[in-house]
Amino acid sequence: MKTSMNENFMELESRVLDSLEKTDLIKIKSILSSINTPTLVSGVGGSAVVSLFLTKVLSIKNNIICENVTARDLIYKNLKCFQNIISCSYSGNNYGVATSFNNDLNKYLLSRNIKEKIININYSSLDIEESFISLSSTLIPMSIILAYYLDYDIDIIKEILNSTHEFNFSDSDIYEILSGYETSTASKFIESTLAESGIGIPIVHDKYDFCHGRSTLNHNYNSNLILLNTNSELDELYNSTLDNYYNSVIRLNKKYDDDIVNDYYFTYLSMFLCKKIADAKKKDLSIVDYSPLVKKLYYFKGEM
Repeated sequence: MKTSMNENFMELESRVLDSLEKTDLIKIKSILSSINTPTLVSGVGGSAVVSLFLTKVLSIKNNIICENVTARDLIYKNLKCFQNIISCSYSGNNYGVATSFNNDLNKYLLSRNIKEKIININYSSLDIEESFISLSSTLIPMSIILAYYLDYDIDIIKEILNSTHEFNFSDSDIYEILSGYETSTASKFIESTLAESGIGIPIVHDKYDFCHGRSTLNHNYNSNLILLNTNSELDELYNSTLDNYYNSVIRLNKKYDDDIVNDYYFTYLSMFLCKKIADAKKKDLSIVDYSPLVKKLYYFKGEM
């Protein structure tokens, strides 16, 4: 019997804390801190959220050139200016991982499992999550990465996992998301979750691009807006203006001054926001009534 969304959310905090306790964080720090040359990071689905977060952490923590890419991008991209590829995958077994390693770069795998002939950045996850939408399997590796960034100060992680989350809005089929680099991990989670679960049509706007005509979309369609609010002057303009134009404006408000910590916090809140949207539509993020096309495409292993 499959595990329901409500059960997986109830277990989310304990699964993350259990992983932090049982993972060899010192070994992970040793591996990650040794990466000091230009690096590509890749992930698919929920792991694309993880790969984006890791890219940002390595760029700041290790002070290196670091770029987030899809597995398919690696086939077409000039790789000569990079030396490392880190593939992020909860299982470590999908075709995207194999594709990302089909090159001459130094190969790393961030996963709960281990593969031979590569450098494994291995974390513990003893309680396996059964869910169509990745919850703990996204938040666990993000928490491991944040622990590395914070030099093991997991008190902030514990604080975030105890955050309250109230969202009040009228449901809609279209969700426009106002985001930017500093909140891109959270907006990536929202976008992929709404699309993969089919609970909404997500459209991500860069905050400044939105000033140049993209508000026309809502003028023709009845949308909700999700504002990842970091208290900039531009955000203040949006806060004072957009309620008059949208069906509902849902605000995720900045809590931490550190952009990396705040992006993690926003991603955590985004999980509960997506749950709220799913509840409004009487859907289950863990047991999704997905298209029959999903399985036909999921197992593709050909030339891309």
